[in-house]
Amino acid sequence: MPNTPEQHAPKLWHFFSSLLGQGSKEILGQQERRDNVLTIAPIGFVVAILFALFNTLLAPYPLLGAIEAASAVLLLLPAIRLARRGQHLRWAENLLMLCGIVVFGALVVVGGVGGTGLFWAYSFPFMAFFIKGQRKGWLWSSLFLLEVGVLLLALRGTALAYPYDPVQIPHYLSSLLFVSVIAACFNLLRSRFQEKLHEGVLANTATAQHYLDQLQFLALHDPVTKLPNRTRILPVLQEEIGQAQARQGGLLVIAMRLSRLPEISNIIGNDATNELMQAISATLQQLLGEGGKLGRIAREEMLLVFPMRKPQFNLDNTTRMVGSYNLDFEIRGFPVHIDYTAGIATYPHHGSSAEVLLHKAEQSMLQALQHGVPATMYDASQDEAFVRYHYRFGRLRDAMAQNQLTQHFQPLINIRTGKLVAAEALARWFDPEEGFISPLEFIPIAESSGLIKPLTRWTIREALRQCALWQADFPGVAVSVNLSVRSLFDPELLPMLRQLLQETGINPALVRLEVTESLMLTAPEKGLAILRDIVALGIRLAIDDYGTGFSSLGYLKLLPVQELKIDQRFIRHLVEDRGDMAIVESTIDLAHHLGLSVVAEGIEDQETMQQLWLLGCDIGQGYYYSKPMPIDDYLSWCDHYQRRQAANPQLLDSEPDNTPLL
Repeated sequence: MPNTPEQHAPKLWHFFSSLLGQGSKEILGQQERRDNVLTIAPIGFVVAILFALFNTLLAPYPLLGAIEAASAVLLLLPAIRLARRGQHLRWAENLLMLCGIVVFGALVVVGGVGGTGLFWAYSFPFMAFFIKGQRKGWLWSSLFLLEVGVLLLALRGTALAYPYDPVQIPHYLSSLLFVSVIAACFNLLRSRFQEKLHEGVLANTATAQHYLDQLQFLALHDPVTKLPNRTRILPVLQEEIGQAQARQGGLLVIAMRLSRLPEISNIIGNDATNELMQAISATLQQLLGEGGKLGRIAREEMLLVFPMRKPQFNLDNTTRMVGSYNLDFEIRGFPVHIDYTAGIATYPHHGSSAEVLLHKAEQSMLQALQHGVPATMYDASQDEAFVRYHYRFGRLRDAMAQNQLTQHFQPLINIRTGKLVAAEALARWFDPEEGFISPLEFIPIAESSGLIKPLTRWTIREALRQCALWQADFPGVAVSVNLSVRSLFDPELLPMLRQLLQETGINPALVRLEVTESLMLTAPEKGLAILRDIVALGIRLAIDDYGTGFSSLGYLKLLPVQELKIDQRFIRHLVEDRGDMAIVESTIDLAHHLGLSVVAEGIEDQETMQQLWLLGCDIGQGYYYSKPMPIDDYLSWCDHYQRRQAANPQLLDSEPDNTPLL
């Protein structure tokens, strides 16, 4: 059925209102507006200069040439400069439009060669709508039309105006108005296309963000129950440990394996199994109460975290309670009974970290499975890891006795000057039977046993001895050694340091000891006293792995340390992670306000190093400079590096060298 005039009227009114810029959206961003100015203004500058030369030198229009040259220099050049800086874009646009009004107005009035200036002025409305948009484009086009009309009428018959035929003027003004309407129509079509494109981009971005949020959620949660998975539950458990420690309470950590779940799934189907898992989750959460935390860490395994007011437990009663949970359900008419096996670990009795408690809860669950009981408490005597621990302990003790341990050295570089300032001494163990054993495995064994004392003595003695030897070739290059909390509270530490300094004859200022924030959790007052005694020897101190502990900022300002070492987990993704960037930047600022130097470990690429340079970090360490090396390789590296630096010296606070390192 054809549309009636009454139906056409709203559409026509909407079209004309849109044509005049009513309800138009400002969708162009700063960058697009800047690009528009930088597209038209340089072209206009070149054309204006060429016409100015032509009208001044070849044609008898020196006034027109002067106007064109002056407009190009005084209006277009400032517009280009403002646009390039990205500042005051509105002024840049207005300067461009003002130049168009002056130059095109002069062309119309003066006429140019044979009165052809009229034709050039037709481009102004298109430029006005392109630069200023639909609504303001009309304002500038109307202003130009008014200017042309007034000047033609006011200067008609004078020496300044071209002798147009009187009939031409109203026809030209009408045609200029018509061209303005055409330009407005074209710009309206362009604007609508941009609006649709913009809306499409927003819709696609929203969809992509929705999918990204889903992926991020699924990365940390079980898709069926929406509970935290293994990755997410560990930080949740660590938070619960911190809260229990703060209130001097305890935690029950229960690893629960659901029995016969695959068989039940085959009977009731996948959808019903999902409903069953949701029902199990709701029941367990109800048993835990509001304060408990629940996670699904495997298809058939749940993790329950229950806070206790006191750290003391009746182990037998706790085990009986956990083994008596009733998990009976009716799913789609099927009665379902779920058997389970639970393993229990407690805080603070079985560990103080999330990984340890989860591991021990799962170990005790395996023990319950082995013994065919509903629930057991963690028993280290039956833990295979406990046996392995003692095996490694024996191997480490023999390795120390047989001099199988070696030291590797990793350079520390002044980020601003490129100067080699120190090297961190790192213990390495190559076992004849098992091969290379990570420090992450044998250092904890030493720390939790009596081996930490001889290991610490050997580490410091060897580091000081090597540092004293390399002073002949690399004077002033210090050595850095990690010191465990247990070693720090060793009463023999200070006498040992005095003895080793005397034996090696090394300058104490070349020795740096790195301690972790956790020392303030053990005995803060005693720890401060020991640190002050170490500093009194002339040794420098650094806080290692800053940002991973729980020490108070109040203690930080009291610690007699000279350096703060940012943990590498904040450095590895510094460039792409805004959170890490904020943490590192605030840490550097805090350290500098406290008069501390900042060391960033874990630098793996040039981009990270340059970002740290911009943030004001002092010293860098990581694979970007060098991996830890045996002493001979390290000395060769130092020689090559310093010769390279001598050939390419860097000035203080200058841009860092971009050439690759070894």
